Amino acid sequence: MPLQLLRIGQLHLIGVPAEVTVVAGLRLRRAVARELGVPLRDVLVQGYANHYAHYLTTPEEYDAKEYEGASTIFGRYQLPAITQVSVRLARAMKQGRQLPLGAKATQPTPIADGSPTGPETPPRGAAFGDVLTPPRASYRPGGVVRVVFAGAYPNNDLRHGSTYLTVERRVDGRWRRVADDGDWSTRLRWARLRGGSAITITWAVPRQAAPGTYRVRYRGDARAAGGALTPVRGTSPVFRVTR
Repeated sequence: MPLQLLRIGQLHLIGVPAEVTVVAGLRLRRAVARELGVPLRDVLVQGYANHYAHYLTTPEEYDAKEYEGASTIFGRYQLPAITQVSVRLARAMKQGRQLPLGAKATQPTPIADGSPTGPETPPRGAAFGDVLTPPRASYRPGGVVRVVFAGAYPNNDLRHGSTYLTVERRVDGRWRRVADDGDWSTRLRWARLRGGSAITITWAVPRQAAPGTYRVRYRGDARAAGGALTPVRGTSPVFRVTR
C-alpha cells in the first residue's frame, strides 16, 4: 500500500490509502507532529490517497467490531503499522534523507463470483438455516439471547429495505416483530467455519420487555458457484421471557 508524507509550506499531509476514523487520524497526526517537532494543527491526514484499503481504525475500534472496525481488512494493528511507517517518513523528512520507494502497490485480485467466501456450502453436517446453537429455555429482562445459525456471507445481499434478523413475540396466536437489525438491542456477527458460515444473533432483552413466548429469525442469501443467490432462512426454537 502506498503511504506518503508531503510538505506544502508549513502544512504536512499524511497520505493514507484508507478511510480514517477521527481517533485513528488524531493518533496518526500526533505521532507525526511529535517526530517533526511541529504544532499538531500543521499536520493533517488525507485519506483515499492513491489506493483504497477500506477503513483505518484504532485497535479499540477494531475490537468493538462496529461498522468501521469490522471493515478493517488488515486487522487490529493496522493503525500502529501505518503510524510506524509514517513516523519513519517524518524522520527522513526532518533529516533530509531519501527513502527507497519499496514495492509497487498491487491491485486487489478480483473474485470471480464477487464474494470473498467463494461458492458457499453449509457447515459440515448442517443445512443452510439450521440452528447450530439454540437459545436457552427462558430469559429475564436484562439477559442476552444468543442463537447461532448455519448461514451465509452477509454482503452477498445487503438487504436494503429489509432486515437480516427479527425478534418476534407470540401475541394472540400470531407472531409480531419486536426488534430487528435496526435496533440497538440486536447484534449480528459473521464467522467463517470450515465448509460454511456461522451467523451469531444476539438480543439484549430490554428491561421493559413483556413476558411471553419469543423466537429469533434469520434471513440471508448464499452464493452458488455461478454467482446466483439462494435465500437462506432460519428460525430458532421458542423461548420465554419471564419476570
